[in-house]
Amino acid sequence: MKYDVIVIGGGPAGLAAAHAAWQDGCKSICIIERDKELGGILNQCIHNGFGLHFFKEELT
Repeated sequence: MKYDVIVIGGGPAGLAAAHAAWQDGCKSICIIERDKELGGILNQCIHNGFGLHFFKEELT
């Protein structure tokens, strides 16, 4: 399988990289994450309002 971009890690930086690639026109993006869910440290922390700017919903 071929991808425009492969991102290693689905934490905040990896998700930001995938989002930036998508904004730059990449259509096929693969995120490789070792955990069951994306988000990395965001699944362990609470930062009220995080995510509102880009995703229009809180992510933590």
